[in-house]
Amino acid sequence: MLIDGTVVAVKQLSSESRQGYCEFLNEVCVISCLQHPNLVKLHGCCIERDQLMLVYEYLENNSLSNALFGECFSKMIAYGSL
Repeated sequence: MLIDGTVVAVKQLSSESRQGYCEFLNEVCVISCLQHPNLVKLHGCCIERDQLMLVYEYLENNSLSNALFGECFSKMIAYGSL
């Protein structure tokens, strides 16, 4: 959670990840340039020593499908997956 109360999602690059520093920076550049209603917003990042993190807008499970298809569609998917 940010100081202003905004709930965020944090993606931390694992030390065992094959993604390197250059790929991480490329992801930051690409995501920060993209703006679309169906994509989460990048709030920020951390690049300190071996700590590589991305701070994204938080979306609850199924919130994207609700926005795109409506709540009824999401309930049908949930029912069909039981």
